[in-house]
Amino acid sequence: MIFQVVLLNQVTTKHTEGSFQLTLALGDSWSHSCTNRIILYWNGGERYAYIDKSPSLRSASAPYSVTGKGIRTTTSKCKRIKMM
Repeated sequence: MIFQVVLLNQVTTKHTEGSFQLTLALGDSWSHSCTNRIILYWNGGERYAYIDKSPSLRSASAPYSVTGKGIRTTTSKCKRIKMM
């Protein structure tokens, strides 16, 4: 059997010294527990997945869509943005 596991570390807003900052909701130790980090984001109405951290894959982004049959690759009509 093959199992797919997704770990999420949601972010929350923390108020410090008169400003609001994004911080990890489950704490800093959770941010280091995953081997791979994939960031999901929108660009011009299209969904993208960006490999941010991986021991075996280089950083890259790819468009995708969510259908009744699951997650599928798509071709993009938008200019890709570079994630930092």
